[in-house]
Amino acid sequence: SLLGLNTENRAYKYIPDNTIFAKKLGIDPKEIKVLDPFAGAGSVMFPAAQLGLDVTTSDYNPLAHIIERSILEFPAKYETNIVVDFEKYAKLLIEKITEDCGKFFTKNHLVYFWCWCITCPHCEQRVPLANQMYIAKTPKKKIGIKIIPKNKDFTVKIIQNISEDEGKKYTQKGGKGICISCKNSIDYKTITKDIAKNKDREMIAIQIQNNKERKFTIPTIEDKKLYEHATNYFKSKQEQFQKEGWMPLELIKPDNIKENRLWKYGIKYWNEYFDDRQLLVMVSFLKNIKEICKSIEDEKYRSVIALYLTAILCTRVDMSGFGVSWNVARETPNRILALRRPAFVFNFIESNPFEKIAGSITNISKNISSGISFATQINNISECNLQSVTTSSDIKYDLIMTDPPYGDDVQYGEQSEFFYVWVYRALKDYFPELPTKVNLDEDFCECLGRFGDKKLAKEFFAKGLKNSFVSMNYTLKDDGLLVVFFAHSSTETWNQLLESIREANFKVVSSYSIHTESTSNLIARGKTSFMSSIVVVCRKILQPSEAYFEDLIPQIEDK
Repeated sequence: SLLGLNTENRAYKYIPDNTIFAKKLGIDPKEIKVLDPFAGAGSVMFPAAQLGLDVTTSDYNPLAHIIERSILEFPAKYETNIVVDFEKYAKLLIEKITEDCGKFFTKNHLVYFWCWCITCPHCEQRVPLANQMYIAKTPKKKIGIKIIPKNKDFTVKIIQNISEDEGKKYTQKGGKGICISCKNSIDYKTITKDIAKNKDREMIAIQIQNNKERKFTIPTIEDKKLYEHATNYFKSKQEQFQKEGWMPLELIKPDNIKENRLWKYGIKYWNEYFDDRQLLVMVSFLKNIKEICKSIEDEKYRSVIALYLTAILCTRVDMSGFGVSWNVARETPNRILALRRPAFVFNFIESNPFEKIAGSITNISKNISSGISFATQINNISECNLQSVTTSSDIKYDLIMTDPPYGDDVQYGEQSEFFYVWVYRALKDYFPELPTKVNLDEDFCECLGRFGDKKLAKEFFAKGLKNSFVSMNYTLKDDGLLVVFFAHSSTETWNQLLESIREANFKVVSSYSIHTESTSNLIARGKTSFMSSIVVVCRKILQPSEAYFEDLIPQIEDK
């Protein structure tokens, strides 16, 4: 939520002393024009804005652009008033969504545990797919489930003090299943085909709040009927929701592979990635954000409040869908993008948005409020532009600091659609610059799924990166500095970076290795190549020169 500005996991935990900084600098920081043309969520420019520099950001991605404005522009513009107003309107939004959808959830039910189910091709047993039997595994608590076959179906039992052998049992591992009855293996193709066709899933357990203690219980008939009631209500309204444009019917694009893995499970459009009860909540968000913002007279301020209310929706989206896994050690759900892209989890989690747990809309609202409050310490308003790095500009900058795309590391255009299909529906009336979809023409990433050919994807990235550095050379003052953050385990990608620097008439003057990834990042954990970035500092080559290799040898030896 807002770069985690409210958390203890920030890259720094202090607020810089601008007086000391300005004194050491020797000039007014506002005289230093700094640009980030790949600004993303604005994390690189936030400290620069804190220090009072004249900050400009730009990004080709509309989702990144709108996040930049929420962090670097609006808090500085409206200051503490925006925190008070956000909390007021967020409270009203939560009340309205609770009125619409609260009846479909049971009070004190925190988390619903679900399993996708298939029919065994060998014995016709209904098999719930789970990668372990643990539902809680802490030093003081070992709780799990036991799946018991019964008349080609199954029942589930909660086991207190489950043994390690029982806890580690599974019915699915690495995409392959094991029948709970005949014990035969079931291949990945059979599993995906069955799920895509039958879409069979079962609620198998619930985490509940019992006074001050959290416990686990088996769902009752009433629990399952309540979910069925939500599903039936959604289906009765589905046509209306589609007609009003609330449903995200866009195709899920492939990113790092030719065909998106979700397609194999019959999930081809974004609305299919969420269950009916979750969709009811998200549609209620869209409807009520629009209704609430109608009451705000100032059009510009109305758009600002709408943006922050939409941030609650987006954070909730990240805790919904069929990609939410369960952390047995912490007894909390993991957000979907903890693994960078929406995945398919066989035993997924559905959290109750109205209870005080990770992913609840009340907790999300508090976190965003705290983030906005932290961002109001910035005094000067940054200029945030929705444009490509190659867009020509007559403005020259003293400093360009940026974190460009890392080849095939993240496919920003495709992956940002996970949020953007909701953001556009919520904000299209308030931010006319937002396109109907995320454009990819100058989204300089290496994306196999976009091109269907690895060679073409690599060429697109290499050419885009070089054009970007040429553009930055033109935009930078002759005595300016270019500072690039870069992290990749591939030497080929590093060569592409260095080639781009050289061909754009830059020279590397220094470099530093620093930790830039959060220690809680599931991808980065334990991997040095992901934990560290290299900061490469460059200057423009104003007068190209040549030298003979023999003359360079003693200089290289000295260095």
